[in-house]
Amino acid sequence: MGISGLLDTSRKALNAQSAAIRVLGDNIANVNTPGYTRRRADMISTITPNEGGLEVGTGVDVQRVVRLADTFLNSELVARTGDRSKAEIQSEFLKRAESTFQLDDGTGKIGYQLEEFFGALQDLQASPASIPLRTQVIQNGQDLSNSINASYNSLAQLQREADDRIKITIADINRLSQSIAQANREIVNSEFGEQEALTLRDQRDSLMLQLGEKISFKSVENSSGEVTVYLPNGYALVNGSSYNGLNTSNSPTFAPPGGFPPGLDGQALSSIVYTVGGTTDVDLTNVIAGGSGGLAGLLSLRGTQAVTDTSTFQANGKLVEYAGRIEGITRDLLVRFNAEYRGPDADTSAAGYTPSAFDLDGNNPAVFGLFSFTGAAAGNNFGDNDNDGIASNTDLDAIVTAGTVSNYSSKLVFNVTSERSFAAARDLDLATAASPYAQGDSSNLVALLQQKEATASFNVGTFSLSTTIDGLYSLTVSYVGGASARAQNDLAVYSDRESQIKELQQSFAGVNLDEEFAQLIKFQQAFQASSRLIKTGSDLTNEIMNLLG
Repeated sequence: MGISGLLDTSRKALNAQSAAIRVLGDNIANVNTPGYTRRRADMISTITPNEGGLEVGTGVDVQRVVRLADTFLNSELVARTGDRSKAEIQSEFLKRAESTFQLDDGTGKIGYQLEEFFGALQDLQASPASIPLRTQVIQNGQDLSNSINASYNSLAQLQREADDRIKITIADINRLSQSIAQANREIVNSEFGEQEALTLRDQRDSLMLQLGEKISFKSVENSSGEVTVYLPNGYALVNGSSYNGLNTSNSPTFAPPGGFPPGLDGQALSSIVYTVGGTTDVDLTNVIAGGSGGLAGLLSLRGTQAVTDTSTFQANGKLVEYAGRIEGITRDLLVRFNAEYRGPDADTSAAGYTPSAFDLDGNNPAVFGLFSFTGAAAGNNFGDNDNDGIASNTDLDAIVTAGTVSNYSSKLVFNVTSERSFAAARDLDLATAASPYAQGDSSNLVALLQQKEATASFNVGTFSLSTTIDGLYSLTVSYVGGASARAQNDLAVYSDRESQIKELQQSFAGVNLDEEFAQLIKFQQAFQASSRLIKTGSDLTNEIMNLLG
């Protein structure tokens, strides 16, 4: 290699070191840029055969600039971000739902008002004709029904909020999917040879991380650099430069005849679908609910419905389960306590049913005389749908089936409106209807108080328990508190896991200023050495020219 070769090798070395320094400068400049992946200049030694066939080194070139991205760590970070996001949504909603349930000092809460109501019955037992004590019973009965209304409606509002946020999240997912498809298109158009479109790939990774926070997915990159993003059932959200949007529908084509049961507030819940041929909806709700991400968290709270569901409380969701327990208390008041309030059959010798309870004016209470519900109108015989004179779950179920009522907790009312109409006495001679109640009798109150301590079966939606009415509420408080605590623990665990993966990912792909400055010194020294080599070549040339003189 002559002097000209030496100068050419030095020139190439200068260019290569300059390029490497520019890459390092870019890294240092972007040390605080979110989503930026550290770059590295890959250098390759160049050679040229000489006349004798021997290979002679001719310097160095920058082959390409690469992103120091770890595909596995990136995928793990997307997954852990989805886990954290799901736990975050669940923790937020369950904490808010927990405030609906209290035991101690819970004025206005169901447990407190149950104790107040039965306490008023206990006080009235000592003096059943007392108007002031009867007034207290009516007030506490109204407070109890109001507390049930308020507790149930708060859960219904949370469910509706979750349903609304599902629609907003779907819009975000569609926007991110479209942006990823656009990034795919630009990457294919921008990349040439072995050189990647570095900034575009950073942007796409950032978009996929945002998407993983919303919904769980899998992805695969093809040879042209495009990624396909698909759900666990194979549905492609992104396929190359195109994307497939998700939709929501309150009346999808796969719904059972008559549609799905309504939500807790009586309004339809949305299903997540994609539509084939513009006419047929395909259900994605349960596929998405089984994964991670904020959307799955919302679905696990709001509830998902099956085509076999016939009741509002069969939806598989935490808020629905909580509301179902309140509905269990409501139905117990409407059925067991109303039946006890009318008393046993006062004339067993006659056909049909004759109430044995009496108010101060000698009147018998109605079938739903103690507790009733808005909508218990003449059209359904004021709640006694089968007209047998006895409150039963069969009556309530028939009204639900008819579509008049979807729940009773939001509609519960205390049905005693005047002091004299409260039935505290009972005919104790059930042989005939001729024996009235005794003066000062409180047998009906005694029987109602006994029912408070009696074990009953509660079966609503997805839960089934045998306990007292107080026991059901106490168990519900414990259950709700435990679920909220677990959700907070899950959030802490998944947040830690996300942080751990993020640290690993950053240790590999993030910019470390100490490392960059160390590399900068190395390439700077190489640049200076190349400059000296050029000077040496120039000095040799001048020496030869002087000798030839």
